[in-house]
Amino acid sequence: MTAINRYQQGDVVTHPKRPEWGQGVVKHTQAIIHQGTAAQRLSIEFANRGRVVINTAVAPLAPKGKKLTMSSSITSSGGWLDQIERSNKSSHELWELPEALTDVFTSDLQRLMATLDTYKFTTEPRPLIDWAVGQTGMDDPLSKYTRHDLEQAFSRFARDRDLHLKEFVRQLKRNGKHQVLVQARGQTTILAGQSALDRAMRH
Repeated sequence: MTAINRYQQGDVVTHPKRPEWGQGVVKHTQAIIHQGTAAQRLSIEFANRGRVVINTAVAPLAPKGKKLTMSSSITSSGGWLDQIERSNKSSHELWELPEALTDVFTSDLQRLMATLDTYKFTTEPRPLIDWAVGQTGMDDPLSKYTRHDLEQAFSRFARDRDLHLKEFVRQLKRNGKHQVLVQARGQTTILAGQSALDRAMRH
């Protein structure tokens, strides 16, 4: 890659041509060959832009440091409330969308099916606990969180998931991938997921 930096998951970078995006954290890396030159395809979460996929041979980045720490994460212009939210890792693990929903290195159908699968969770006791187990990796999330904590976090999770589904469906339609939507609609057995997908497809 000539003098292009090689990045690892957790590296903090900036995009010199897009300073308004703020700092980004490398979420996924993939080695690629671009026009005969070794490069990387990176999935990066920028503070002010969200998830972006970048080919390092086309868009060189500026490294800001290695392995994001809690102090270095509070650098965006989101305000004090956003900073508190970012630093509260315990709560963040609850409402953060699972990687399977946004992983750009998987197929559109896989991401869409993973998104629809989350509609099996509700605020009913058993589904809520199952959701919290999946989010935290804990055998007993109630040993760390109260039921009220889980309900509040699930409300935010559901909101973010619904927005994600709506935008993902819009993107697929824009890219002429209607067949992916039809295939997912036929494969999912979760009624709430089917209804959510139908709503998103109507917009």
